Amino acid sequence: MLSTGTRLAVSVAPRSIDEIPALYSEAISAGADLVELRLDALRPPEPGPIHDALEGLDCARLMLTYRSREEGGLGGPIDGPALDLLEGASDACPGSILDVEISGIRRLGALRDLALSRRDSVVVSRHYAAMPSVEEAASEYREMADLGRYVKLVFPASRPIDNLLPISLYAALGPGRLISFCSGVQGIISRLMSAVLGAPIAYTSLPGRPLAEGQLPPDEFASLAEAMVSSLGPRRGTII
Repeated sequence: MLSTGTRLAVSVAPRSIDEIPALYSEAISAGADLVELRLDALRPPEPGPIHDALEGLDCARLMLTYRSREEGGLGGPIDGPALDLLEGASDACPGSILDVEISGIRRLGALRDLALSRRDSVVVSRHYAAMPSVEEAASEYREMADLGRYVKLVFPASRPIDNLLPISLYAALGPGRLISFCSGVQGIISRLMSAVLGAPIAYTSLPGRPLAEGQLPPDEFASLAEAMVSSLGPRRGTII
């Protein structure tokens, strides 16, 4: 955990159920506070065996994510087997954090019910295809904040100046619940600044195996973020 209270999540993408325990252990050894298990990478999604795969893992250090291709992931729409997989993993690991896309919540009553039943441990997320205004993003944040503990807003950066959007959101909305940054190599600035400004979670990767452009290994991320915090002096924000 960083001095700002930000927990470092290492994202892993198991292609089969059998890979989950080894990837979890590798992520913890790399310095993860949390392990983001990308269920959308499983081929095919198999709801049943997920219970056995998660047995023995520390659920308090797990984040369960199914990212659809619509939002930059590897999976199809969150329905049918994919929804069963997410629900099965959630049942198997009730102490974990659950990432749920707002697009799926709006479309599926069952997914909305799942999010609300675990509201205190849910990240409600959106990965934008185009840059909104600060006002539009802040308005969507307020809707999403009613459905989960944390709100994750990710924007596509094509130039360094695009990082102003997530940085401005922290100024407008404050720290504690917001996780916001830009994707891609151009978004590394805001990935780091999100931790400096009080994001509860920052996303990193196994060394040499990023799941998204701009992800850094946890040790590199921590070194850079802590140097920025030290240079800027004591922060006012605290994690709640």
